[in-house]
Amino acid sequence: MKEALVQEFCAVLEVWPAAYDTLDVMFSSTEMELVVALSGRSGTTCDVAGWLRLEHAAAEELLLRSYQRCVVDKEEIDGQIWYRAATFYDFLDHYAKYENWDDLPLHVRRSLDGCFLDAFIERHRENVVLKMLGRAPSSALPNDSVMLLSEVEAMIDAATDIVVQPCDCRRLGQYCDRPVNTCIWLDGLALQALERGHGERLSREEAKQRLRWADKKGLMHTADHNWQANGLHAICNCCACDCYPFRAAQQLGSKGVWPEVRYVAVYHRDDCSICGLCVQRCHFGAFYHQGMVPGIGGKEKPDIWYDPDQCWGCGLCVNSCPTGAITLVEIQETSSR
Repeated sequence: MKEALVQEFCAVLEVWPAAYDTLDVMFSSTEMELVVALSGRSGTTCDVAGWLRLEHAAAEELLLRSYQRCVVDKEEIDGQIWYRAATFYDFLDHYAKYENWDDLPLHVRRSLDGCFLDAFIERHRENVVLKMLGRAPSSALPNDSVMLLSEVEAMIDAATDIVVQPCDCRRLGQYCDRPVNTCIWLDGLALQALERGHGERLSREEAKQRLRWADKKGLMHTADHNWQANGLHAICNCCACDCYPFRAAQQLGSKGVWPEVRYVAVYHRDDCSICGLCVQRCHFGAFYHQGMVPGIGGKEKPDIWYDPDQCWGCGLCVNSCPTGAITLVEIQETSSR
């Protein structure tokens, strides 16, 4: 590829330096020429055909492929489709989920994951800070609240269109082996995914089964808990090791505010069988082992302790406790005691 073309392409698509050595794997020279042609402007299929000296059908095919790969975006104005260059951030989100992400060297994937996290934080920092100050964000934040399984199931009941896609966080990060095909998009967002050629349609019951399976595998649920007023968008099933909202919240110090935490676990020690499932399920070390206690037959086993300050109210511990020794209460209830 010509160096001048690559440099201009990187500037237009806002490619991170960590990806420079992999551009020939990710993009074709024609895609690069398309992005450069769209620099600072939008264009129709006819425009692109003229700029790149392509037959109309070839330009149409290039734009469709590039749109599906999130190399370009499009909008309809007065019945006419206009294309514009996307961003490397959006492209990488797609590439990790649907293309040859695993073929990249591990050190490259790690570097790009770090860049993506940094970009994610900068995209949302201002609104997170506003929310931490008790002010309304200028736009909606992703993964607004930590949700209970019953709450996200209610969202499924209200949805008309449902698709499931791979989790971009776990595809990009790959720090755990929890399930990946767990991001559920609803209604308008679901239709956007399908229009772009992404996602698998689910029935309501299939979607609920996917949520319960994700919960069983140790994934927390996040969504907008004000969805009845704001509309349905997405349900994410998250881990703390890969998922950007939780990783970002730890860096920004926004726990409790974003993602919003509305519940806290209460540990009833006298009812505990010391099975240790809560320790295994908790992403944040709220339940942990310390010391030893007598078990069945007098054999000692690790004791269980609980620090409510570390709880994010996801309910995974409650869902797995065999003796009902853990319950959830709304945070405003605990603050009034």
